[in-house]
Amino acid sequence: MLKTLVSVKGLKVLLLGKEVTMPSGVILGVVTDIKKELAQDKIWMVIDNQGQEDIISIEQIAIVTNKVVLFGDLSPSSLAADGGSYVFSTEKT
Repeated sequence: MLKTLVSVKGLKVLLLGKEVTMPSGVILGVVTDIKKELAQDKIWMVIDNQGQEDIISIEQIAIVTNKVVLFGDLSPSSLAADGGSYVFSTEKT
């Protein structure tokens, strides 16, 4: 649990405000928050794209430079599916 909390703090410094893209160049949005689920030791990125929030597991990150690039096996169409194991969308209120 402590390891997850320390990781979340580091990820906030590293990822907040960065653009998230697919390897093909499709822009998914900007990282606005990092969420944690301590019971399952999971960490998620919250990505905002014009009011639509997507929550993606950090396990999907392939590269972090001046932007975050996700693995190519995550199709953009899956971003609309609720309840996926790696991605789910919510309407920002």
